[in-house]
Amino acid sequence: MGSRTPFDHRLKIKTIPVKFITGGTAAASAEGNNAAWPCACGTLLVGRCYFQFGDTCYTQCDSCGRKYRVAGDESKRAEAVNEVAA
Repeated sequence: MGSRTPFDHRLKIKTIPVKFITGGTAAASAEGNNAAWPCACGTLLVGRCYFQFGDTCYTQCDSCGRKYRVAGDESKRAEAVNEVAA
């Protein structure tokens, strides 16, 4: 197998919605299956919509305990962040 010279790729960051249980919304930045967003309490959180072997995952805020799931599309790319019941 031959090797190639590494290429520096620019990530394609997109904005996706964050939906809080209270009905409020915010904006998240997403790339691939990863997203970063502000918790309802203001803490910056990071999560992903896909975990290897098909397992699910969530992000829990260390400051207030709220839980979030990153929803993915059919290609497992982040498309929304939803607060979920504790």
